[in-house]
Amino acid sequence: MAEKKVENVKEEPEFFLYELRQHSQKLFGVKPEVFDGAFFDYKETQATKKEAEKRIQAFLKKEVRQ
Repeated sequence: MAEKKVENVKEEPEFFLYELRQHSQKLFGVKPEVFDGAFFDYKETQATKKEAEKRIQAFLKKEVRQ
């Protein structure tokens, strides 16, 4: 008999942005102001920690225009 492999795929939980912002220092090592900048044009109300980390790192690497 052939046995099917069942992958144990866990979806990452989504959190409300205000919750991630409140704990941004502990979770991502950035102040809430940096979190605000990273999510300035984000249209959703929730995000995963992984997505938040990705957006914050991209924001921090952006070139500053004068």
